[in-house]
Amino acid sequence: MVLGACATTKPPAPPAQTVPVIIADAPIADPEPDLEPDIEPDLPEHPPETEPVMPPVVPPASPETPSIPAHSGFVHLTDWHNADPSPALAALQKHCRLWSKRPDEKWLNAKLPQFGQYRDWRQPCQAAQKIDVSKNNALSFFQSFFEPVKRNAIKDTGLLTGYYAPDISVRRIADEIYFEPILAKPDLASVQALPRKDINARSTKVLAYGKPIDVFFLQIQGSGQIRFEDGTVYRAAFAGHNGKPYTSIGGALIRRGEMTRDEASKNAIENWMEKAGRKQARALMNENARYIFFKTEYLTPGEGPKGAVGIPLTAMGSLAVDPKHYPYGSVIWVEGKFPAKAGDYKGAQSGKLFVAQDTGGAIKGHMRGDVFFGSGPEAGAKAGVMKHQAKWTLLLPVALAQTLERALERALLLAPDDKSS
Repeated sequence: MVLGACATTKPPAPPAQTVPVIIADAPIADPEPDLEPDIEPDLPEHPPETEPVMPPVVPPASPETPSIPAHSGFVHLTDWHNADPSPALAALQKHCRLWSKRPDEKWLNAKLPQFGQYRDWRQPCQAAQKIDVSKNNALSFFQSFFEPVKRNAIKDTGLLTGYYAPDISVRRIADEIYFEPILAKPDLASVQALPRKDINARSTKVLAYGKPIDVFFLQIQGSGQIRFEDGTVYRAAFAGHNGKPYTSIGGALIRRGEMTRDEASKNAIENWMEKAGRKQARALMNENARYIFFKTEYLTPGEGPKGAVGIPLTAMGSLAVDPKHYPYGSVIWVEGKFPAKAGDYKGAQSGKLFVAQDTGGAIKGHMRGDVFFGSGPEAGAKAGVMKHQAKWTLLLPVALAQTLERALERALLLAPDDKSS
């Protein structure tokens, strides 16, 4: 009987959530990736003799909003007179620092020659570096160095959504509340390719533990900040995914009749998961087979997550686009409805200027964009209700815009002859 009892009674194994998390004392951020794989990121600056002659730097703007010249294409941008393009100026300044290492003769994208070569952007880029970021300075700068471009042959309206960088509380040791692991990219491709339901804290290195709903939404956004109890904050940057398709768990709850489309939100989903319990919450998350892996990086105060080319994103100045249609660094004006606060599904009509600095799995097509709203709960509340059609207008450096306009005019003049031939 004693032997039988010994054979069937075993000391319980320590629960998985008590395993300490291994996090480097000072995780090293990856170097900024190159814009194009055939160009080294540490190329020397262009020697002075190869740089174009600088135009006069835009002087500091007066307290009054600068007027728009009558001949300027900006007069045709409905909401430009009320715009604050200073976030776009800040974003462009960052991008121009990367472009300063590019050879003049290289195209931004050889398949999109209308966006020009790096030489075409030298003057506005060099001028931008000498300007203090403010609303009036930004208005003066863009009106002086850029021109809106008409693209009559192409649809100019498309869907605009929003995204943000979550700022979530995490723990180094899992407990009853913080038990969902944030995982590093697995070393084995076979492990990385597993569906969500088969990935857990034993699959790869654990970076931290968070609340399930927080970790899930961190994965949806693709990057964010993880904040430990001792005040340490790291950036959780996108490191890869498992290649499985994305499924909306909010949509799953709507299809089940658990909530209506109007009720579906991050808070509503979180409340549902808390009431349903851990097992049901896990089953719901597993309906989305896609899984995102992260890497930790140093966090510079005030900087957003890094976009597709390694440049920190600027709140309301950076836009995720389809790079097949817009080279990173493109300057794009959009007019549409933007939320003023959480729950503002209708939004208010306005115009915003953005620099293309990121992309995403759902961002496909010529007029499809995702606005970076910033970091934290307030940014998330606005990004979550941003889903409207918007009118797009491309801004190009003046000389490049004039060249493109002449080419379009020639194409229009030749069109009747082509049809009659």
